[in-house]
Amino acid sequence: MSSSSYDYLFKVVVLGEGAVGKTAIVTRFSHGFFRTDYKTTIGSQFAVKNITVTRSDGSEVTVKLQIWDVAGQSRFQILRPMYYRGSSGGILVYDVTRRRTFMVLQEWMDELTKAINKEIPLILVANKTDLPDRVVEPAEGRRFADEHNMPYIESSAKTGEGIIDIFSKLGKTLALAREAHSNSR
Repeated sequence: MSSSSYDYLFKVVVLGEGAVGKTAIVTRFSHGFFRTDYKTTIGSQFAVKNITVTRSDGSEVTVKLQIWDVAGQSRFQILRPMYYRGSSGGILVYDVTRRRTFMVLQEWMDELTKAINKEIPLILVANKTDLPDRVVEPAEGRRFADEHNMPYIESSAKTGEGIIDIFSKLGKTLALAREAHSNSR
């Protein structure tokens, strides 16, 4: 199947504090590699990649994800709402070695909801699990995810752990929700 052929197209926004690994996650997923020399994202960057989603009946659909990597630094806060518009789903990322990035997750969710005027499916991603100096325990992340009714995935853009899972899970959630909505009409 060519990259121009797909069943569903979804805009996905990747959000969280600066330097939590958003760009590294998107790059690892869309291009398959990790770099150590990422520059601060200015405004946003985006990547496009198709994934295959298996329905409950075993049949498959192709989902094209348009992934928007949004700048995390506070100086870009004024710009972010325009990048959020039209998002079908989101990936909320924090760095397991920096507690502050975990403590402000609700603020990120509030900013997103305010910008798009609705709630969308989100996945909570605990990134940088390859690093030894972890300060946010898995139980804390799972609890936050459970309280906000979202999946929790641990990842390392460096090793690749969890990266495919993040996008597969979100793509499947979005595709099945779209089909359920279409079937209920």
